[in-house]
Amino acid sequence: MADKVSTKRIFSIALPLVIQQLSMQVQIWVDRAMLGHIDSRYFSAVGNSVVPFYAIYAIISGLCVGTTILIAQNIGERNFEKSKNYAECSFIGNSIFPLLAFLFFFFLSPYLFKIMGVQPPVLEYSISYIKILSFSLLLLGPISSCTSVMQGIGITKVIMISGILSNILNILLDWILIFGNLGFPKMNMQGAALASVISNYITAPIIIMYVFKSKLIPFKIRIKKIFSFRWGLYKSIFKIGVPSGAEIGLWHIGNIILVSFLNRLDIMAAGIYTLIFSIEILPWFFYMGFANAALTLVGQKTGENNNKLAINAGLRCLRFSLIICIVIAAIFISFPRGILAIFTSDVSLIDYAALFLIITSFTMIPRAINNVIGLAIKGIGDTRWMLYGQIFGTILIIVLSYVLIFPLSLGLLGLFIAFFVDESIRGIINLLRFFKGREFFFLKPFERN
Repeated sequence: MADKVSTKRIFSIALPLVIQQLSMQVQIWVDRAMLGHIDSRYFSAVGNSVVPFYAIYAIISGLCVGTTILIAQNIGERNFEKSKNYAECSFIGNSIFPLLAFLFFFFLSPYLFKIMGVQPPVLEYSISYIKILSFSLLLLGPISSCTSVMQGIGITKVIMISGILSNILNILLDWILIFGNLGFPKMNMQGAALASVISNYITAPIIIMYVFKSKLIPFKIRIKKIFSFRWGLYKSIFKIGVPSGAEIGLWHIGNIILVSFLNRLDIMAAGIYTLIFSIEILPWFFYMGFANAALTLVGQKTGENNNKLAINAGLRCLRFSLIICIVIAAIFISFPRGILAIFTSDVSLIDYAALFLIITSFTMIPRAINNVIGLAIKGIGDTRWMLYGQIFGTILIIVLSYVLIFPLSLGLLGLFIAFFVDESIRGIINLLRFFKGREFFFLKPFERN
C-alpha cells in the first residue's frame, strides 16, 4: 500500500479546476472590458449585478458540496451502488435552490438593486442584465450535480474543457451581440448577458453527456431514478451541504459590511480594497484548485478508512498551495507598484495601495492554510466545523475591523491588519483540528456520514 498520495494524482485533479476557475473570471473581465469601452455606466451595472448573482451562485455551489463529499467517500469505500444513488437523487435536489434563485432575480431584482442603492440609469441596465443572466441558474442544478460526481470520483479534466469552450464562445458572442457584428443588432448590456447564457447552454451538454456515457464513471446513472426523487436519500446530501452554503453566505455578508465601513471612511477606500481583491484573486484560483483536490482525495481516503493517507493528502495539497503562495507573495512584495500600474495609471492611488498589496502578500499564506485545510476537513465529512469557524471569523473580522478603522483611527490599514489576524487564527485552529480531530476541542472524534 502506498504511504502517500502521488503528486500526479493531486495535479490531475487540481490543475483542471484552476484553469476552469480562471476561465470563469476571464468571462467576467471580458464582459466588463467590452461594455466599459461603450459606456462607463455599463461597467458599473455589471459590477452591481455580478456581486449578488455570484454570491448566490457560490452559495448554491456550496450546497452541492454534499454530493461531492458523499460520492468521494463511497468511491473510496468501493461502494459504487451507493455513489450512484447519491448522484441520481442530486439532480432534482440540487435544482430546487437554483430555481428559487432564478425566480428571485427575474421577478425581484428591481427591489434588490434599490436596496443596494443603485440609481437610474444604472438601475435599469442592471435589471435588464441580471434578468437575462439568471437563465443560467436553470442549468446550475444538473451542472453542479455532474461536476460534483466528477470531482468526487477525481475526474476534473472535462470540467476544465467545458469551462474553456464556454469562455471562448462567450468572448466570440460578446463581440457579436454587444457591438452588433455579423449582421446582428447591437444589444449592449443585454448582448453581454445573452452571450453568457448561450455559451453556458451550448457547453452544458458536454458535462452532462460525459457523466451519463463515459466508461470512466464507475456506475451508470439511470434517468428514471433521477425523476423518482428520493428525499430520504437526499437528506444526507442536504445535511452536509447546508453548512457549506451557509458558510459561503456568511462570508459574503461580512464582505458587504466591510465595504460599508470603507464607504464611510473615504471615497477611495472601497476602490482600493476592490483593486487589491481583484489582484489577490489570481493566486486564490491556484490554491483553491489544490483545496478542491484535498476535498476529493481526503474524502476518498476517509472512505477507505485510511486516516493516515487522508491526512497525507491534505498536507501534500497544502504544501503545493504554499509553494505557489510564497512565489506569488515574493513577486507582490518585490514589485507592488509595477503590479498595481497594470490595473490603474493613477500614481497617487498606486502609492497609497502599494502597502496594502504587501500586507496582503503575507495574509495570503494563512488564508491558503485556512482554505486548503478547511476543504480537507470537509472531505472527512464535517462541514459544520467550517461553518462554526466562519461564524467566529465573520464576527471577529467585523468587530476587529471596526475597532481598528474607526476608534484606533488606522483607516484602511486596520482592515488589512484585521484580515491577517483573522486568517492566521483560523488557519492555526483548522490545522490543529485536522491533525487532532474533535478531541482537541473536548469533543468526540470525526464521524463518517
